Amino acid sequence: MATVDNHYVRAALSCAERQGVVTARLMEQIGLNRAQLYRPEARTHADQMTRLVQAVWSELEDEFMGCTQHPCKPGAFAFMTRHTMHYDCLGAVLEQGITFYNLFTDDIRMKLVRQGKTASLEIDFSRPDLDPDHYYQEFWMVIWHRFASWLIDKKIPLTQACFNYPKPQHHQELKHLFPCRHLFNRTQLKLSFSTEFLALPLVRTQRELSRFLKHSPADFMTIPGQEQSYRGRIRARLLNQGSNLLKCPDFEQLAKSFNMSSQTLRRKLKAEGSAYSMIKDEIRHDLSVEKLIAQQLSVAEVAHQLGYAEPRSFSRAFKEWTGSTPTEYMTLKSKRGSSE
Repeated sequence: MATVDNHYVRAALSCAERQGVVTARLMEQIGLNRAQLYRPEARTHADQMTRLVQAVWSELEDEFMGCTQHPCKPGAFAFMTRHTMHYDCLGAVLEQGITFYNLFTDDIRMKLVRQGKTASLEIDFSRPDLDPDHYYQEFWMVIWHRFASWLIDKKIPLTQACFNYPKPQHHQELKHLFPCRHLFNRTQLKLSFSTEFLALPLVRTQRELSRFLKHSPADFMTIPGQEQSYRGRIRARLLNQGSNLLKCPDFEQLAKSFNMSSQTLRRKLKAEGSAYSMIKDEIRHDLSVEKLIAQQLSVAEVAHQLGYAEPRSFSRAFKEWTGSTPTEYMTLKSKRGSSE
């Protein structure tokens, strides 16, 4: 179970307290013990921290958690992610996400700067005094690094992290959050990494994004990404073909594209707890839901785009995945008025 330094738990509670929230009720609801929060070396489970952040978001109706001059309505981050997921590489997603926030708020200004082989995400809070524990400033840096890593399914190694305040008492925890060289008392917040990651394609579907957002901020507690996993590399290859048609090469051809034998690739996937058939089914499952519900394509068109010879074959596979036929699934979702 991942844990969080109690500094961040206390800081999140302080965010709510500064806005007039009685935090004793929140702590009881989440199962937090105040004495535990001040015990040396004690840490809090990540799931409790997740529930605390969700509770503060709900109480304040502010995704910025009261740490900026103006509140940010709940749903802004989700809206941004759904919009940017339509772009084909990480650099374009970051540029569009930055543009989104720069258009609607002056409380947090961002830039993506490229210098040679180094890319830097530069961040300025207009009123850092409203965040005396530096809680939300660090959380904002974590969000963008983790989300970027999640999108490409690779942990993005940071080369440098800059902070616009003196080295804090919890500086050792910062080393865990941002494992790289740290510079304090700088003019702005900044995360630097290699530009090579900006060109990488996204390997996530809208359905995966829905799950990611549903559990937010749980997935920000640890760095997502499979680094150089073959599962991630195969997903990237299948999901980024520049066409609406999903084309899945045979396994021999796929292995050859990785300059290895089919036996070697099969062994590597098995070591990762995966298999080519599983990867193809995961992608077809997610894309089918996205195309049926979000894009409202017909069953025949979805079957064609996913590479099925006929709609009946697709319908059988879909029922194995979901327990319902595509038509039944669409009817159920329509009645619920929601989509995955």
